[in-house]
Amino acid sequence: MSESPGTELASEYSARIAQDLELNAEKQDRLATEIAALEAELRAVRDNRAVLERLQHALTPQGTAPGTTTAPGTTTVPGAADTDADTVEAAVPHQRTEPAPNRRAAAKPAPAAPKPSLVEAVHAYLAQQREPRSATDVAEAIRAGQPGRTIKTTVIRTTLENLVARNRAQRTKQGRAVFYVLPAAQESPEPQAPEADADADA
Repeated sequence: MSESPGTELASEYSARIAQDLELNAEKQDRLATEIAALEAELRAVRDNRAVLERLQHALTPQGTAPGTTTAPGTTTVPGAADTDADTVEAAVPHQRTEPAPNRRAAAKPAPAAPKPSLVEAVHAYLAQQREPRSATDVAEAIRAGQPGRTIKTTVIRTTLENLVARNRAQRTKQGRAVFYVLPAAQESPEPQAPEADADADA
């Protein structure tokens, strides 16, 4: 009698499982061997490290932290790190803190009115005079009217002569003294008295 299909299928699965178990056992043996070799290598490395640390401790001078090495030919200068830090700090520009503008600051004063030129000031002074004036008189009057301005008498005399050259002033002499006055046409007109009402006299 032939075996049933169910029996054949079970036999195939049993054979496959047996084969997988054999492969698994072989793999475990291989891994166990590799692990044992790695553990032995790890122990050797640890022992080697312990020997090296003892040698380093024996060769390291007192006061030097273990594990720090200095390259051959280099010298450690005390305070060098601080000097480098100061150099780097000096090289980096510091941001300047500008004071905040005071919004309540007083407003700027209005610019002063421009002063008249010296020629116009001299001409205006002569226009107010009824009698000839010397250069010294004119200089003193201009200095009194403009106290913050340094004016020399020689400059005033030159200005007066320029006015004479342009027919804006006249030069008169009294002995050795020289005086200046405006021409009659340029003098300030005198205020005229109001005419009497003709009807009032009638």
